[in-house]
Parts: sequence; structure tokens; C-alpha cells
Amino acid sequence: MRHGAAVLACLVVVGSLPLSVAGASVNASVSNVDVSPSSPAPGETVTFDTTVRNLQSSDAPLEINAIAIRKSGGRGVTEYERVSDLGSISPGSTLEVPLTASFDSSGSKDLRVIAYGRDRGTGENVELRYPVKLNIEERHPQVDITTNDSVAGVESAGEVTVANGLDSQITNVEVVVEGDGVEMTESRTVSSRVEQNGSMTAPFRFRPESAGEHELTATVSYTVDGDTTRTTTRTTVIDADPLRNSVELDTTAVGSGTDRALRVAVSNGANAPLSDVMVSATSENASFQRVLLENISASTTRQVRLNATMDEPQADVTVTANYDLGSETEQATTETTLRSVPGTIDITGLDVVRQGGRLQISGSASNVGSTDADSVLVSVVDTENVTPATPNRDYFVGTVPASDFVSFDVYARTEGNATSVPLEVTYLVDDTRKRQTFDVDIDRMGGSAQQPAGQDGNSEDEDQNSMLPVFIAGGLALLVVVGVLVRRYRSSDDDIEV
Repeated sequence: MRHGAAVLACLVVVGSLPLSVAGASVNASVSNVDVSPSSPAPGETVTFDTTVRNLQSSDAPLEINAIAIRKSGGRGVTEYERVSDLGSISPGSTLEVPLTASFDSSGSKDLRVIAYGRDRGTGENVELRYPVKLNIEERHPQVDITTNDSVAGVESAGEVTVANGLDSQITNVEVVVEGDGVEMTESRTVSSRVEQNGSMTAPFRFRPESAGEHELTATVSYTVDGDTTRTTTRTTVIDADPLRNSVELDTTAVGSGTDRALRVAVSNGANAPLSDVMVSATSENASFQRVLLENISASTTRQVRLNATMDEPQADVTVTANYDLGSETEQATTETTLRSVPGTIDITGLDVVRQGGRLQISGSASNVGSTDADSVLVSVVDTENVTPATPNRDYFVGTVPASDFVSFDVYARTEGNATSVPLEVTYLVDDTRKRQTFDVDIDRMGGSAQQPAGQDGNSEDEDQNSMLPVFIAGGLALLVVVGVLVRRYRSSDDDIEV
């Protein structure tokens, strides 16, 4: 089938109204032949409206036996139409007779309209002729079909363009598309008219039933010259690809603290759009919102955010995307782990110094989470072998920003075989009180260290223990002084005696 539409044009050439008169009493002629449509196409019915006039100057009526339309010239007689027994025409009157014919091929047609009659006055036969020249060409509005790439089982779109290159407008335009091995989901468009040199577009939708080549045929029906209906067709071949399913999910943890979520990227690597895409996530330790995406085009990625409510600091999550691809319902899944990272205090940089009968424990309250920790308090836990000591039985650290630290010092006494000192850390995160206990290893931290010079203790025992060496040193010094004085005294006595 040829692309583009062929259109028919017609040219009517009318002679000079010849007058044929037989006998002196009749003066008559075929005065006019009106051809409709003026632009006939091959196979289209053409009407020749013929007017026969008996002039007022005639002396008798003209009896019309038949009117015919014939081929002019050539061998033999080719008659396309004949109408008989039409009655008589009085002087000064006319007779209008329509004749119809159709022509299978295009080209120039030389025709004659012939009226066969009898002079009622003289009884003689009368023959009236009228030449008609008709030019038939295959001319229709141009028709073109375009479609998107098609995939088996997937609805696709196309459009038919009708361009009117005829010498007049066309009306009552109807475009219908049909397919071989193709389900048409939208196939018909109508328009009241397309002006000369104008155009119209008729959209359609279709779904190939299988992969491979399929024919689409557009049939365009329209009217010219008010009442002549014509039809032209245009056929094209589409090649439908097999349906390919390829969808990938990629997840990223977003948010901070307890405001955690999963960002899910849905990548459509299929050769058709995804529709009704439902993205969801499931976990034993968390619950998630679901998100619906209506459509994801081929070779396109869409991202959604699934807000999470976590019951535990860590959740193993299965992310699922359910979607329609063509006429099938498909699913893609992936696994990931989501961790809640609120403000969390850890004890770092610990150092233990023994000061007489007590221990000085220094370190940092480090926030290893992603939100601030407020009201941080570090305390020595009172146990059977450990007792909080002055000056800092506990230490109020205050606020520790995310990924930051604040130093502290606390004091404790140990008895018996204590090898560690328990420290309790309490703090607020997102208005929730958290509590943790850490065991500080005394031996590992170098508990044999001595009290720094010049540092005073604060308990009575500590004062007594620290003053004892002073008393001993003072007593020794006093004995030395007394011995020196006694010796000098004895020496002086000896001198006097001498």
C-alpha cells in the first residue's frame, strides 16, 4: 500500500451549447449539463444533471424518448447511463434529468450527453448532443501514521495526521484505526471539517498482543462538495519488542536521631513504563510509611522517602516495590539495615590516680550519637567495696553536643579486693531519660600512682596519715637540737673547772 493518500481531481469542460433541430416546427437543445462532484475519484459516482430546453419559438412539443451519456469517439459504443420514457417538453419549457456514472480508472474522459426525441408536429426524430470533458485523478487528503516504540502487552500511543491539499474544505471527517494482532484501546476520532490547506490530528492507543511485526490501518472517510463521501486508507507496519522487566531498588538511610527514614530510589530499566508502583518496607523492629507512585517512565529513576518508627536502635529491613508492567504485576525487593543513632554517651579517655585512700577518676563524656545529649550526670555507684568520695561524688556534665565530648572528675574509696569502680551516666535524649553503667578497671588504669605534691586531702584520716611523717620528722629534729645543747653545756662545764 502506498504511503500518503491519493486525491481525485476533476475538470469539467462544457461545450458551446449546440442546437440540433429536426423539422421546421421544433427549436430545442441540451442547454446545460451540471457535473457533481466536480472532482470525482475513480470508482466514485458522478451525477450529470442534464437540462433539455424547448425554445419558445418552437411550433410543437418535443417528445423525449431517452437521454444517455456515452463515451465520445473510439471504436464501438460505450454507454454509461440511459434514462427512457421521459415525456414531452412544450414550447418554452425545460426538462431536467439526472444521469449517473462511475469510472474505474483515472485520466481524461471525453463524453457526450445525447437526448433522443421526436417532433410532435412533424413526427421526425430529433437528436440533441452536449459534449462533456471530465478529468479524473486520484487525489485525497494526505494521510500519515506515526507511533511510539511499541512493546508486546504494553499500551502505546500513535496519531494519524490528515492534511487537506484539495481545492476545497472537507467535512464530516472520520478517522478509524484498526490493527492486525493489536488490541485497539482508542481508535476513532471525528472532526466537523478540515479547511483547504489545513490539517487535523487523530490520536489513538493500541496494545500489541505479541512481539514482532503488526499492521496498523487508518481509514479516513470525509465529504466533499457537500454530499459526496470518499474514503481513503493508509497502512503502516510496527515492530513490537518483547517485554523486558528490569527494576532495581537502592536504599539510603536519612535523618538523625529518632527521626530516621529510608530514601528508596526505584530505577526502571525495563523497556516500558511502570504503573501503580507501591513502595513499602517491613521489619520486626520498625514500622514504615508506604508511598504510591502512579507512573515511572522507562529508563527513569524516582525517589521516595519512607519515614520510620523504630522500636530498637537497629532494624533489618526488607524494601519492596510492587508494580504493573504491561498486563503483568511484578515485584522487586532489596534488604538493608537501618540504625537509629540518637545522642548516646560513652566514657572515653579514662585515667585513675590514687590519692592516699581514695581514687581520682578522670575522663570524657563523649556523645557518639547524632543528636545532643542533655543533663548529663556522671556518678560513682555506692557498692559493698566502693564508696563515693569528696570533693566530687558525682559530676554534672550538662549538655554534650552530637559528636562532641566534655571532661569530668569524680572520686571514690575502695575496700577489700575491689578491682573496679562502677560509674553511672544518666542523660536526656529527645526528652527520654537514658541510664548506663561503666566499670572502670583500677589495675588496668594504673592504680598505684601516688598523690601529686601539694595536694591536700579532705577527710580526717587523710589529715592524720599525711601529718604523721611531719610529727616524726619534727621529733627527730628536736632530739638533735637537745643533744647539741647538752653537749655544749657539758663542754662549758669542763672549761670552768680548768
